[in-house]
Amino acid sequence: MSSTRAELGWWMWGLVAFAVVVALSLAVTAPADVTLGIAEHQAAATAARVDEIHAQWHAGGVRPLAIFAVIGDLVFIAIYGWGSWIAGRSFLPMGGILRIIGAIVAASAVVFVLTDYTETLLQLVQLLRDQGSDQSAGIAATARPVKVAAWIVTFFGVIAGWLIHRFAAPTA
Repeated sequence: MSSTRAELGWWMWGLVAFAVVVALSLAVTAPADVTLGIAEHQAAATAARVDEIHAQWHAGGVRPLAIFAVIGDLVFIAIYGWGSWIAGRSFLPMGGILRIIGAIVAASAVVFVLTDYTETLLQLVQLLRDQGSDQSAGIAATARPVKVAAWIVTFFGVIAGWLIHRFAAPTA
């Protein structure tokens, strides 16, 4: 195995950004009368559902926090996506299974960034307009499962690559 080092710094900062975004998202549903959060907004496939969520956020006084959380999500996507891309690419020169893992992680990072930005930007537009759109909500809700799958692949792929690189027996 090569002495090449896995580049995980940006990926780890992406996990920190993820924790911040999760905390902001949870804060949106902190008031007792707010039961619909960012995840429900992302999954809302119709304008009516988006408008229902917006109404609840207005009533609970959390709309500004929801906007801030969605903008934070845009920052997270950039950091985590870039970090996953770099991490995946750093496994490529190591050869063997790490090369395969690296290629899969790097490709999944691209899919993650494209689908999560699609979902989140459409979500932000609806939120800033304070009006749902069947087309925007439908596209965002369709992108969501693909984004989640790509995130899972990058997350576990980077961990698997790091563990294999760290604990595999060195070659002569």
